[in-house]
Amino acid sequence: MYKIKLLIFFILISAASQAEIKLPNLVGNNMVLQRDKPIKIWGYGEIGEKIQIAFAGKNVKTVVDANGKWQVKIPKMQAGGPFEMILQGKNKIILSNILIGDVWICSGQSNMEFNLQDVLNADVEVKQANFPQIRLYSIDKQISLTQKDDSKGNWNLCTSENAKYFPAIGYFFGRRINQDLKVPVGLINASWGGTVIESWISSEGLLGEETFGKKAQEVSKFDTAAYNQKQRLLNKQWVDDFNRGDEGFKNGVYTWANSNTLNWSSISLPNGWEFTGKPDLWEMDGIVWFSKEIELNEKDLKKNAILNLGVILNADQAFFNGELIGKTGDSWGINRNYTIPQKLLKVGKNVLTVRIENYGGDGGFMSKANLFYLNTNERFTSLAGEWKYKIGYKLTTYNRPEKQISPNTLPTLMYNNMISPIIDLSIKGVLWYQGESNWDRGYQYRELFPRMISDWRNKFKDKNFPFLFVQLANYHKKNDNPADSYWAEVREAQDLTQKVKNTGMVTAIDVGDPANIHPKNKQEVGRRLALLAEKQVYHLPVDSLSAVYESFIVKEKLITIKINNVYDGLKSKSDVLGDFQIAGADKVWYWANAKIVNKNIIEVFSEKVQKPVAVRYAWEDNPAEANVVNSKGFPLFPFRTDNWNGVTYGKK
Repeated sequence: MYKIKLLIFFILISAASQAEIKLPNLVGNNMVLQRDKPIKIWGYGEIGEKIQIAFAGKNVKTVVDANGKWQVKIPKMQAGGPFEMILQGKNKIILSNILIGDVWICSGQSNMEFNLQDVLNADVEVKQANFPQIRLYSIDKQISLTQKDDSKGNWNLCTSENAKYFPAIGYFFGRRINQDLKVPVGLINASWGGTVIESWISSEGLLGEETFGKKAQEVSKFDTAAYNQKQRLLNKQWVDDFNRGDEGFKNGVYTWANSNTLNWSSISLPNGWEFTGKPDLWEMDGIVWFSKEIELNEKDLKKNAILNLGVILNADQAFFNGELIGKTGDSWGINRNYTIPQKLLKVGKNVLTVRIENYGGDGGFMSKANLFYLNTNERFTSLAGEWKYKIGYKLTTYNRPEKQISPNTLPTLMYNNMISPIIDLSIKGVLWYQGESNWDRGYQYRELFPRMISDWRNKFKDKNFPFLFVQLANYHKKNDNPADSYWAEVREAQDLTQKVKNTGMVTAIDVGDPANIHPKNKQEVGRRLALLAEKQVYHLPVDSLSAVYESFIVKEKLITIKINNVYDGLKSKSDVLGDFQIAGADKVWYWANAKIVNKNIIEVFSEKVQKPVAVRYAWEDNPAEANVVNSKGFPLFPFRTDNWNGVTYGKK
């Protein structure tokens, strides 16, 4: 009888807990709710359960529907707070420190994800990042085959500690809006590095799309376990073949682990090797060996030493005096921390050697100098400074298979996890920075990008919210001669997307880094987005528009270009206008001479083209010499006057 009563008790307790109203993580303490729009609040409960909500003098009621979900709309409010919200069902929830202001979603890939702690002048920026009227929410990274209705995350105050891990562009944008408009700002981070745009569109949004439409409808049935098993085997085989190409690793022996380094080259570390200015490491993927001599004394030898190398991309093996002391497979974000046995330490010269495998993208030592050291019984010894290096293998064919399901394996995956959980929220708008991962499909991007914007607006049930985005920054080496450009065609697709109602673009072609796909000057990008928002969204009398191509006329041996948004007139950052190309009917392009002849007129010509028909400007991956700006300092957007099929035409 006692056991039966105990069982009934637990059943009742369980039923009571299931009947409690619950809230998604996005509805919580410290949140910002959108001003001047009906405020949506939603949650979960027992079917038929009555819910009452009291907020800022307003009271609303609802009933949990047949799906176990409820939603209310609180009448729109002006900016203000902090407020308290009381939710009453079979249980009571009290939320505090709520602000009414503007909510912006910060989405895209790694240049949006790029954290404040990594920007130019990061120490000062992080120290100053204390703004109680700004709130931050980051959605946890997960892959979901189905559309989720909740996300993992919490609203946090904008403090130095919280802001340093938040997208820098979003932070700089929000700071400017908060300071200029004097309203609270809520920033939602929904970004994931390396993701393609089709992953950010819902299955409904991809209906009818020729490449991804059918596949998107089948994502929920995808067999992840079988796929991962197959891919891990394929990836292992590929990595084994990759390693067999290393001159320093023969017949299973790391022959360079104890090699004479007299003929090795010098390099300053820590740094990603592509950012060191070494020509042989520029945009190189493969295997590089690094070596450094370390002097130790008797006191250093009294116990094991600890080696810290920070984060390394992608895999590594570390050797001390020729002996393997640790290794880490392909991983991101793992701090390499290895123990050096006491028996390997010796008085005088010791040799530390690190072999790094990089399968694509950035490679090498990716942490700052404070995480790059040797800790012995006697002292900490910084390893920052001069090392020796030698290339073991250069990867030339980029055909590595996925090792498991990733954000780019299937369409819709990013939408399912990062956008679907927030569509019930009222928002002010979206900030978007993405396109690098679609670099080789510029023409397709022309269709996918507007499709995504329309999809999100449909899902949020807000047909016209502002959508502001960043045109790709300059990247790669400067061309010696004019040539087709993958990145230019993505930039063109982004520019064309401005035809979509209530969108706007800022360019980053002048603030990039040719050696780094993640340029650190996020301050200027955030400033430009904020100024654009103040002009287009908040209708303030600010200067924010880039100069933009309008039309052209051929006049014998030259082409006259007309430019809009010049304010007081066009100007150049140097005496000579750069990055103009000109071509005749043969479609052969030559670098061109150009000059500003009126406040909004540029003449372009070349002695090599007697009958020109077309002009291009900043039409390359890295238009480093593009230097035309308007009188307010905003760059002239890249453009072309021709409509000839480009290098990405037809690529899906």
